[in-house]
Amino acid sequence: MAVPLSAGNFAEGIRNSRSAPFSLHSRGVQLLDTTRLLDVPHQLKSASRHLRDLLSSLWVFVLIQSWLSVYNVLITISSCAFYSYYHINHTTVAYNLDWTLVAFVIILPMLGFTWLAFRRREEALQDLVQVKSLLLHIYLAHRDWLPAGSVSSMHQATVQQLLFSLVDGMRAYFLPPRFYSRHYPYTGVKKKMMRVATERAKLVRGITASFKKLSRSSEVLQKAGLPDAQLMHLSTQVFQLQCAFERMALVKEYRTPQGIRALARFYVVVFIPLFFGPYYADVRVGAHSFAFALFLAILLNLALVGLLNVSLALEDPFDNQGLDGIYVDEALFEAEQAIAMDEDAELAGLSDQVGLKAGVIPAGAMMATPGDQTNRKVPLDTAPSESKSMLGATSREPAALLPPSSEPADIQTMV
Repeated sequence: MAVPLSAGNFAEGIRNSRSAPFSLHSRGVQLLDTTRLLDVPHQLKSASRHLRDLLSSLWVFVLIQSWLSVYNVLITISSCAFYSYYHINHTTVAYNLDWTLVAFVIILPMLGFTWLAFRRREEALQDLVQVKSLLLHIYLAHRDWLPAGSVSSMHQATVQQLLFSLVDGMRAYFLPPRFYSRHYPYTGVKKKMMRVATERAKLVRGITASFKKLSRSSEVLQKAGLPDAQLMHLSTQVFQLQCAFERMALVKEYRTPQGIRALARFYVVVFIPLFFGPYYADVRVGAHSFAFALFLAILLNLALVGLLNVSLALEDPFDNQGLDGIYVDEALFEAEQAIAMDEDAELAGLSDQVGLKAGVIPAGAMMATPGDQTNRKVPLDTAPSESKSMLGATSREPAALLPPSSEPADIQTMV
């Protein structure tokens, strides 16, 4: 017998569609599934997956190299050739040097500031989560904390416009890279650095102006009768949003200790390949092969340069120039979509998809009882032919609320 779909049996269908989650791995029990062990197709897929992981790792190893790697390889080749074939009193300059000094002087400090840079990235991610959440909840406070009709739709549009302006300002502020430490020792770039600082100050002033207007917009809610406790909570949210932005700005503008970075860069790229040539010459003597010694030297030095490049790429996690950076543009776009979206339309599309996956018939259809399989309208394993895109249905509406780009033309010189 078919029964109409309701909120109760919709939730019941979801609850009954899967067993309770239980993991023996999380309880320290090692699983030995003999059926999987002897499942040849499964083992072939697993072997193929691990092979793809290995090839992907090799590709990432290539991607983390830079022009520093090229300089390092050139110095390594020159050093190996010189110490292998240069003779003093008919004797090659070959000596088995100890790598302990390199480990303590170079590798450990480099790992240390890699950890510092990664910790700064994680802190920036936490602040970005707070920015996304507060942007949405500030808009919801202006929209939902008073009964419908208490404030005009123009006020909601104004708040939405202010939040969009904040997002655009943050995007223009965080994406362009900074290059202060790279250029300040040289002459002829003072004007360029001053222009960058001027454009940065303009962006900060624009963001601060948006924060001030956003704080002032709560006066409309106060006149409409919003209690003082909720007004204080809304003001606290604006304050927390600005604090999160300022913390992200500190990560953007300030770096790990510059002296350690300079020492690691010089030692890894120049000092180690140049002065450890006698070690590779000793390898050539022992292996009776210059090609083997050169190949070993290049691989070891490229590994050190790769570690250095990973550390340097984490210095500015917002510039989209590293593999492990923060996708701030994508995160801010998601915040814009969350503010502009129509939640009723999104939940309707999501409910249809979840119902089909869980074996629940969408609204408007009939649900069959367990004994009445002939009345089932949609098979359990059938996905909707046209699923609504979560992002495609949440474009900024109306078009009049689209804020103009707040990114000055000169800021492009920073990229």
